[in-house]
Amino acid sequence: MARGIDHLVLAVADLAAARDRFERLGFSTTPLGRHPWGTANHLVQFPHNFIELLGVVEREEIVPMSAGHFSFSAHNDRFLGKREGLSMLVLSTDDAHADAEQWRSRGLRVYEPVHWSRKATLPDGAESTVAFTLTFVVDPLMPEIAFFSCQQHNPEAFWKPQYQVHENSAAGIAEVTLVAGQPTRHAAFLTALLDGARVDEEGDGLRFTTARGAIRVESPTRFAARYPGARLSGDGSGALFMAATVVVADLERAARCLDRNGIPYSSGATALHVGHDDCFGMVLELAQRSA
Repeated sequence: MARGIDHLVLAVADLAAARDRFERLGFSTTPLGRHPWGTANHLVQFPHNFIELLGVVEREEIVPMSAGHFSFSAHNDRFLGKREGLSMLVLSTDDAHADAEQWRSRGLRVYEPVHWSRKATLPDGAESTVAFTLTFVVDPLMPEIAFFSCQQHNPEAFWKPQYQVHENSAAGIAEVTLVAGQPTRHAAFLTALLDGARVDEEGDGLRFTTARGAIRVESPTRFAARYPGARLSGDGSGALFMAATVVVADLERAARCLDRNGIPYSSGATALHVGHDDCFGMVLELAQRSA
């Protein structure tokens, strides 16, 4: 089963402010979606993956974590107690139950799949129902973050071209960067998690190329060299997602959008970088899509 990046969960303290900021970054966002466990979201949707802007909106509805049940809301509430940022990486799948069996057979810490549904507002204002089965998996070496696979049961109600047109010409998530004190410590877990991914060594780090996007694992030193001035979180002993790369069709158009909306950024020959302080704890890289 070839897995790829389905979406990234960006946990934010103020969901309305996050939506406003991402629209000023040049992204379109979906209407508010509410979860039955106290969280809500807006999505930045691309043709094949998306960024989930996620906030805790009803703390009294948070479901506690238990030995046999992974709580999405409790995890993100705990994450937000320390920082804003990328709290979860989500993988695409056609069978979340098969993921659970496969990952369990490989010795990963897997929770029982969870099935749920919610109402979704369509571009014309009508409502439909979207439904998912999620299989959560965690790694003791990365206690701050979590992973899960997401199986969609009504994808035609979810993926909408009208939501995928962005002022900055964004076209999809190309890469997410995991910063770790010892990158190679996470090789075994990620190899077992990312079935079929190609693994390449990059200096003191690794790069996993999946069916849809890549996961880069690198040291704080290498990350700081790639993104001068980036603010690192954590104590360096674990691992945190610190950057996301989104490809754009027209880099000049993306730059004009940032300039017009007063968003600070640094620029290179093939990418623009929006820093942590202006993007809720993550570096956002807008990279020119190759021909």
